[in-house]
Amino acid sequence: MQILKITEEKRGRILVHTDGVDCFPLYKKEAAAWGIAEGAELSREKWERLCGELLQKRAIRRAMYLLQQMDRTEAQLRRKLAEGHYPPELIDGAVAYVESYHYIDDFRYACTYIRFHQSQKSRLQLKLALLQRGVPAETAEQAIEEEYGDCEEELIQKFLEKKQYDPEQTDWKEKQKICQSLARKGFPISKIKRLMDLT
Repeated sequence: MQILKITEEKRGRILVHTDGVDCFPLYKKEAAAWGIAEGAELSREKWERLCGELLQKRAIRRAMYLLQQMDRTEAQLRRKLAEGHYPPELIDGAVAYVESYHYIDDFRYACTYIRFHQSQKSRLQLKLALLQRGVPAETAEQAIEEEYGDCEEELIQKFLEKKQYDPEQTDWKEKQKICQSLARKGFPISKIKRLMDLT
């Protein structure tokens, strides 16, 4: 691998750009100790030693630090490590390490998220939020089935109370508007119609 260029980051950190891996982070002192310089050749053997002795451990420490701050999905953790310029093979190693100790678990994350948010969101809203966070669709559905209580009717009722909905006094146009608003929130039409007394 050819070292194409080195760019400086904050606090003595550098990014080493090569023609083999996009780039990887080091500190200036480490680069000097390993003979990393612009234009130099980085052999496969040296790269593997560098990963094994230094970079993989650093990626794992970074993953542990990120998980101490907050619970994350595997996709979120991978994204944060990629933002730190760790190559994919180091990210895979760090994720495998934290997974082996159950520090990340997408199903557990999904269950916790659902328990915390189910009093404000429909099943569909919860599923979409979990998918955006990188939880696989099957895992999200399984967690919703296991954790989501039957509180959709209660949420619809709260919404109707907030809108001061009265089936006797509300005109048809306003009823349609409220119905559409609830449908956009992901509530089933059958429940909306029944609770709005539209059947």
